[in-house]
Amino acid sequence: MLDRLDAMEINNPSKNKRSVPRIAYRKNDIAVRIYHPGGSMSASFVGTRNLSAGGVSFLYHGFLHRNTKVEIVLHRRVGLDDLIRGTVQHCALVDKQFHLIGVRFDHKILPKLYLDPSEWGDLDDGSSVDRSRLEGTVLHLDDQEIERMLVAHFLKGTQIKLISVSNVNEALKHLKGEPIGCVLCDLLMEGVGGEKAIAMFREAGYAGPIGLVTAETNSDRVKRATDAGATAVLSKPFDAGKLASLLAAWLNAGSTTAEPIVSTLNSNADLAHLVEQYVGRLHNLARELRKAIETKNAEAARQACQTIRGTGTGFGFAVLSDLARDTVQCLDASPSIADCVMQLQQLESACYRAVCYKKAA
Repeated sequence: MLDRLDAMEINNPSKNKRSVPRIAYRKNDIAVRIYHPGGSMSASFVGTRNLSAGGVSFLYHGFLHRNTKVEIVLHRRVGLDDLIRGTVQHCALVDKQFHLIGVRFDHKILPKLYLDPSEWGDLDDGSSVDRSRLEGTVLHLDDQEIERMLVAHFLKGTQIKLISVSNVNEALKHLKGEPIGCVLCDLLMEGVGGEKAIAMFREAGYAGPIGLVTAETNSDRVKRATDAGATAVLSKPFDAGKLASLLAAWLNAGSTTAEPIVSTLNSNADLAHLVEQYVGRLHNLARELRKAIETKNAEAARQACQTIRGTGTGFGFAVLSDLARDTVQCLDASPSIADCVMQLQQLESACYRAVCYKKAA
């Protein structure tokens, strides 16, 4: 059914009018919760067709009204799943009782968080990354100084803490000693090659994303590196935009397309002052999360998350409560705070995006 729709899409004149590129997203185990206009709720698993920064389409065994509220769970390649909220924009009958549903997200996403690198295609969201808000800790392993200097140059203007090392022993020392958001590892190095280094990182317990950096065309070596645990391949030569795009997908940095998270109590003028005060408190909590990440203080991070979890919904920020709940679950299930850096950074970013009212453009 989806293949037939794709064939019809080729001849669709409106395809080229879309401002946001759609990427094939063929999954058959995506959970959705639908809030019907009459007040009822239903949940099921659906088969998805494509994904973009602004929405998703999927097959559904029934009709859905336009503007119906939907929650959909997208599976991250690294880290916990995300609960994304949106509204139905179109519903078209495609085969007997099956309808193709188009959902627009309430807030734009970074599709690369949910796609295998082989599925990225021509997706280029580097231009949407606000480099000044790109933050986190990146470990770069390369035995060539010029290569390390180039990556450092590309990351100027970001808030990324870059740790550059020339050998695998130095890399392992940092991985065991501090929270690392992601790793960049060259393939061709003297002594221990990239595939062996990546295997050592995984054996040491590092569960975060690892980018294999290489100009190598030997597919056997690249395959051994991906089999060892590389998350994606960054082919040389690359530019600052491509690097920023990759890191944004992993570090979940803010972007120019990121929208504010508006309190659901924004229509209640009597509560506006309290919500504004709470937004200030959220900014303080975001700073506490940042300090906890930098000092590797899992208990302080958990305490801040629990505060957000228990108060967010009451001030109209249920999405923050959900994020905090998921982050607490990660902290409780992980032996090290390093395993939860991505979730903590996502929650930190969300706290800064919280507002009482959405300001006019």
